[in-house]
Amino acid sequence: MQTLTSAKVQANFGAAADIAKSGEVVTITQYGRPALMLFSYKDGEALLRLRAAAELNGYFEGRAKTMPQGEPELSMDDINKLVHELRA
Repeated sequence: MQTLTSAKVQANFGAAADIAKSGEVVTITQYGRPALMLFSYKDGEALLRLRAAAELNGYFEGRAKTMPQGEPELSMDDINKLVHELRA
């Protein structure tokens, strides 16, 4: 991982982009603190997929906590009866 100041990145973005395209992550600092990370498009896509999967996993974990426990499953006949009741 390489660290560059925001001033250096502004002055020479092409060089920072070349570093990121090579597969190395670039940390961009402002006032001496990490502010941004620059990485290749391919790595970004993979990170976005991982983030979406983590969010979806969190959603399902939350839903599992709110689902009633020990409820009997509906049979196809039960489902058909409910559908016909709703249509009437």
